[in-house]
Amino acid sequence: MIHSRMCTTRPGFSLIELLLAIFILGIGIISIATLFPAGIAQQQKTSDDIIGPIVARNALTLIRSRIEQEDFGGAEPFEQFWSPAKCGFSISQEEVNPWPTICGDWMWRRPAMVPSDFGDSGDPNAISLRGAIDIFATPDTRILAGGEDPLVEDWTPNYETEPGIPYNKERYPDVDVDSNGDGTPDYSRLNVPSKRILSAERQYPMWSGDPMERPKAQYYWDCMFRRYEGRVLVAIFVYRVIDPLSNGPYTVETTGLATPNFPLYANLSTAPNVGSWGALPGSELLQGTELVDPTVEEGMWQYPGQWLVDQNGNVHHVQRGRRRANNTTPVLLTARPSELSVFESVEYPGNPGVNVNWWDQSMTPVFPSGFVDEGVVTDIWYIPVVDRQDRKLIPVYATVEGL
Repeated sequence: MIHSRMCTTRPGFSLIELLLAIFILGIGIISIATLFPAGIAQQQKTSDDIIGPIVARNALTLIRSRIEQEDFGGAEPFEQFWSPAKCGFSISQEEVNPWPTICGDWMWRRPAMVPSDFGDSGDPNAISLRGAIDIFATPDTRILAGGEDPLVEDWTPNYETEPGIPYNKERYPDVDVDSNGDGTPDYSRLNVPSKRILSAERQYPMWSGDPMERPKAQYYWDCMFRRYEGRVLVAIFVYRVIDPLSNGPYTVETTGLATPNFPLYANLSTAPNVGSWGALPGSELLQGTELVDPTVEEGMWQYPGQWLVDQNGNVHHVQRGRRRANNTTPVLLTARPSELSVFESVEYPGNPGVNVNWWDQSMTPVFPSGFVDEGVVTDIWYIPVVDRQDRKLIPVYATVEGL
């Protein structure tokens, strides 16, 4: 008996079907993978939004523990030294402040800074002082015996007064020096108060251990001061540092500088910027900024997410910024600048003034009574996005508070 054998074929996938399936799967995987960088960036931004204000509050607490309002003095024109008791402004071209606010007020000043290459790299004391801010230091202040001078910010050319931040000479009077030993003072020297905040104290988490073992931190902060209407304000800038080439701590780079420049300063009326900002509706869109190169220091305030402090003590946030010079979209702030109220000189009624460039002799503001809504922001301070060592800086938060 002969048995027949039936051949059956099993169903399967062809090569084309298999390749098509792999292609569809690959598209799905790639689509999902693209979500991870965006998620990581959003997670970092959320962390910055939460921790930034915490770091700023810690910074303010530390500053208030070191200095008081009464430690600061007033700045007077054409006086060799500072004194909160000296006034005598008058409306004339010879005076620095023809539209006085409070006698002795001064614009934002960056504290003196110890050079980033200060001292011997093998000396723990010198290492601990590198990048420290010395709030009231003058050009003659010695950081350590036999050491270099600190970097001190000069006043504008219109001022003929000591550089640096004015201190209260009634609290810290000059010291008479009797060099001959005859009982008669030969001269007086400044009694500059020493108010320092180290780099290790301006990082988060703060470091108080061996300066040679200071670790890399998550966040850093710097500050500047201003006196307006007799009250001292402090601006705090919080930022992160991305330096894949180093696991060591961050110190503000000062190589090649004669004065501190951190935070950076930009006058909006000079190149490469295109003019002041107004307060009219719609002025949060900064037309003309597409002509400014955001990759140079003077234009880095345009980066997305930047935090800016203006000469009036107001904080601005860049909602839509520019990273490249070929980006033709203007910068958009989260809100337009606030109008400024005009005040009238008490000594000279009928002469209106305003706190726009009130410290600059070359600017003589004359406005009608009411409010100023054009040209209210003329000067800004900010953290650069790249430092002189090509380390990437990420501005996180800025705030202005009364001391």
